[in-house]
Amino acid sequence: MIRKDDMTGGEIDSVIRRHVRRNFEDSSLLAEVGLDSLSVLRIAGELVPDPDQEIDPTGLATARTVADLRQWLRGLLTPAEGVR
Repeated sequence: MIRKDDMTGGEIDSVIRRHVRRNFEDSSLLAEVGLDSLSVLRIAGELVPDPDQEIDPTGLATARTVADLRQWLRGLLTPAEGVR
């Protein structure tokens, strides 16, 4: 299990690569690299260490590129301000 405070961009990329079987760049469209909403939720499930954490799909709806996906995932892994 990956802890939130140990998460790096490289680890996020590593999990994405396990689900994508081709080369990709920040600007690659999720559909072009074979990522659909179910596979993206699987990626999020691997990264989120707390099985009770709610995954808000609102930001996911606007994710079109790999860079958008990374940003959304980082938002899931960043504790809300004021929450400890």
